[in-house]
Amino acid sequence: MKAYLALFFLLAFSLPLWGSEYLLSAGLSVLLYATLGAAWATFTGPARHLSLATSAFFGIGVYAVALGHQSLPWPLLWALGFLGSGLLALLVGLATLRLQGIYFTVFTYGLAELVRQLVTWTQRNLGGSVGSYVFVEVSPETLYYILASLALLTWGLGSWFLQSRYGLALWAVGDDETAARHAGVRAFGLRVLAFALTAGAMGVVGAVVAPRWVYVDPGLAFNPSLSFLTAIAALLGGLRNPAGAFLGAPPLVLLHDLLSGRFPHHATALMGLAFILLVYFLPRGLLGLFPESARKNPAPARARRLGRGDPPPKGLLEAQGLRKAFGGLVAVAELGLEVRPGEAVGLIGPNGSGKTTALGLLAGTLRPDRGRVVFLGQETTGLPPERLARMGLARTFQQVRLFPSLDVYQHVYLPLSLLQPREARETAWGILSRLGLEGKAHLYPASLPYLDQKRLELARALALSPRLLLLDEWLAGLNPSELQEALDLLHSLKEEGISLLLVEHLMAAIRALCDRVYVLSFGELLAHGPPEAVLRDPRVVEVYLGVEHA
Repeated sequence: MKAYLALFFLLAFSLPLWGSEYLLSAGLSVLLYATLGAAWATFTGPARHLSLATSAFFGIGVYAVALGHQSLPWPLLWALGFLGSGLLALLVGLATLRLQGIYFTVFTYGLAELVRQLVTWTQRNLGGSVGSYVFVEVSPETLYYILASLALLTWGLGSWFLQSRYGLALWAVGDDETAARHAGVRAFGLRVLAFALTAGAMGVVGAVVAPRWVYVDPGLAFNPSLSFLTAIAALLGGLRNPAGAFLGAPPLVLLHDLLSGRFPHHATALMGLAFILLVYFLPRGLLGLFPESARKNPAPARARRLGRGDPPPKGLLEAQGLRKAFGGLVAVAELGLEVRPGEAVGLIGPNGSGKTTALGLLAGTLRPDRGRVVFLGQETTGLPPERLARMGLARTFQQVRLFPSLDVYQHVYLPLSLLQPREARETAWGILSRLGLEGKAHLYPASLPYLDQKRLELARALALSPRLLLLDEWLAGLNPSELQEALDLLHSLKEEGISLLLVEHLMAAIRALCDRVYVLSFGELLAHGPPEAVLRDPRVVEVYLGVEHA
């Protein structure tokens, strides 16, 4: 892929020296869609929010030049295009980026049409005519070189962002927002920021390209086909990296020119058919044809304590009167629970008794209907999970939740990079080595057996350097030798100052590990105390084994 990009930019920057006027025009179109596609893929690829507002952001950049070129220098208008498009995307993102799937896509398409209509109405009623002349003294070759440089910059910044900790965080949010938030990622703010920055880049492209036309009107600047062709260029190339747009743009421009010239009345339908075939035969785009380089393991890292030092002076976790109902079903009723520094606490009960709901209330996954939670001496009732994760409350899930787009190493590196970026790499390798995953650091979750997936989820939780670790049936499915190994690991975590709250059905594990046990039945606290005493309680035996065994 690096060789292709080097060849692409070599040809791009040398084209004015040997190409004809037609090739220069075609090259400008290729650079246009490659740059827009790279910016589009930088957000849509990891965030999984398909935007069709490209023409709105591009058109704002065009009109920044059309309306301001007589009073401001052209390069200053690039910044104005960036700010205008970025501000619009920021406002739209704050209002809509909680929407998922088709709803966000439809909204952004409507946004582009709304902006076009507003500009048309404004020019017609306030300006007297629809459209504006653009008189910027710039040669076609100079404009071409500026766009080529902008394309190179967009690819470089986009690739850097997606490989950074914030890019990894955006991939995680796109894969599983809930799990990402429990890894310490501020999901909503990150999405809004990425959307605004990439939209600003599209505005700069519009401002740079505006002098290509002497006269612009809303139909040209806010052409909806620009949004679709940008998306096709990025999807054809592949969304794994902004470089995909530079793979997809050349064949897209050639195919579009060919179909428009030979089949002017059917070009749109034929492009749609080509897009359907693309998605069917190349779901990962042209980038999927290039192998990914394997990650190299560094020298073994030093073993480190994973807790956060001395026990907190004000206690660890206390829940008082927690209640959560789903419609008419009360999942948790007036639950009181305490976890002290350095201890392991079991939370047991039959299926459907509210154990996982209780963990969700403690970890911020769910908001209680009433009651309060105190963690580290602070009331944390209703705090978002990313805030609690950064405070040192980590969790695993009943059904393993990993990020398909991140490899094993990145799962552990991501939370560490958000908390302690300077030591993140070394600590990540240490955690992987401790859980037996160091040799699989380059693999993705789909390639791992179930046991390794569970280990990886625990490794991601440990990367938060937690004070309290909530484990939701993490021991389930292990054979006897694996179970003993897992218990030894949990014992060692306790010794390092990490308190544990376990939801478990394995009573042997509860007896071996827990200092105290809470028993839930139909959302209500049935019993609590030392494991042996609680497990001999006739009410607990009745709940687990039935009345005749009580």
